Amino acid sequence: MTSKEKQETVKATTGAAAASTTGAQTAKQQSANVKTSKESAKMTSAEKNKAIKEANTKMVNPDNSSGTAATAGMQKQTTAASKATPKQRPNMNTPEAQKAMQKAATP
Repeated sequence: MTSKEKQETVKATTGAAAASTTGAQTAKQQSANVKTSKESAKMTSAEKNKAIKEANTKMVNPDNSSGTAATAGMQKQTTAASKATPKQRPNMNTPEAQKAMQKAATP
């Protein structure tokens, strides 16, 4: 292989490598992406807000198959049951309670 032939091979290889890294291909791809993006319809702010609100109402509890109405209903039931049960307040005036408080206060 003569030096002239060797130089031609190196030149061809270098040229091919340079074409892939110069950005010419990236620019082509970018212009194709921009063209495709311009063709697609854009959502207005009102449409975006509507879509977000719709998604939020559906995602209250993704594991609950019965939806938000059932979750709210169950919450009302448990709250009502909780309010119906009387609160248990300890009577601190009994001798046993006095002894327990004295015992807890001493180190």
